[in-house]
Amino acid sequence: MRLDKQLVGTATLLAVLGCGGSNEKPDNTAWETRQGFRMPGVNEDGEVDFAAKSTRFSGFDWVGVRHDLSINPNLEQKTPDCTCLAVEIGDPSDPRFVWRGPRPDLNPVNVAVAVSAFNVDCPGGPANKADRRPSIRAVDRVGKDVVIEIEELPADRPVATGAIMRPVEPGGNLYVRPRNKNLPYAKISDRQLCRVK
Repeated sequence: MRLDKQLVGTATLLAVLGCGGSNEKPDNTAWETRQGFRMPGVNEDGEVDFAAKSTRFSGFDWVGVRHDLSINPNLEQKTPDCTCLAVEIGDPSDPRFVWRGPRPDLNPVNVAVAVSAFNVDCPGGPANKADRRPSIRAVDRVGKDVVIEIEELPADRPVATGAIMRPVEPGGNLYVRPRNKNLPYAKISDRQLCRVK
């Protein structure tokens, strides 16, 4: 009986010690606000460390492919930037882009990129523009360069026509390449990737 009481007492003491609360204020216990944490691209004063931007940002710094971002379909037809593809890169609020629904709160250091096969000539691609379904599969960093990989998706899957990413570093380039050699989009010739100017 005495041994049982000792075990219960020891377990209670361990539980109390192990479950001690933080001495910090409650609003400082989340990972986003821990002392020393700083949002990438934002200095200690909450200002963006980017020459062309000086606004404050306190939201979630999210980058990646998007299904709700695309090239504005009202832009006039243009010469493809890459085989069968128009490619736009710039500020997410630029009128060259359209958002399905409200534009999210984005870190102002980031840029938008979008692709479309609708308003360009596409020799070797589907004759019906609605059957062209290029989708951004990946946005990769290779040194100072950014490489966007394009795939084609069937009609039952949503296409990712846009992406939010960090700007291309000075001295780097934006390249687009197809996932495989059978795709008409950004077709590779002589092993050269399509460079977006």
